[in-house]
Amino acid sequence: MKASLLDPHLGTIIWTLITFVLVLLVLKKWAWPPILAALDEREQSIRNAIEGAEQARQEAETVLSDHRAKLVAAEDEARQLIAEAREAGEKVRQEVVAQAKEEAQRTIDQARISIESEKRAAIAQLRREMADLAVLAAGALIDANLDDEKNRGLVDELISRIPESN
Repeated sequence: MKASLLDPHLGTIIWTLITFVLVLLVLKKWAWPPILAALDEREQSIRNAIEGAEQARQEAETVLSDHRAKLVAAEDEARQLIAEAREAGEKVRQEVVAQAKEEAQRTIDQARISIESEKRAAIAQLRREMADLAVLAAGALIDANLDDEKNRGLVDELISRIPESN
């Protein structure tokens, strides 16, 4: 019978086991330590990267939270400034209106005073002219010493000399 490679032989089995153990020992002594060290180093670098990413994410969340808080504060401050500006504008408007009213009242008061002064001056002037006319009429009556009808005619003539007012 012919031996085939697939038939188990005790010698082949023993040599295969010896070769396997020798290769295993050689790998354990020289190949596994660097491979395990590289795997450990790779595992550590991945762990560090994950921790760094987690830390960066937390820092980003903190910065985002800070920016949101600052944005809210800035919006509040902007609203407050707008409200203050509106209040200041309203106050200025009220002051301008009050000043305009005061100025208008002063102008009206000055006009009234001026009108009253002009009125008094006109009345005084009218009184002087009336007194002058009365003196003139009395003088003319005394000089003429006329009868009632002539006196009335003289008074009518003096009255017609008075200029008419508009």
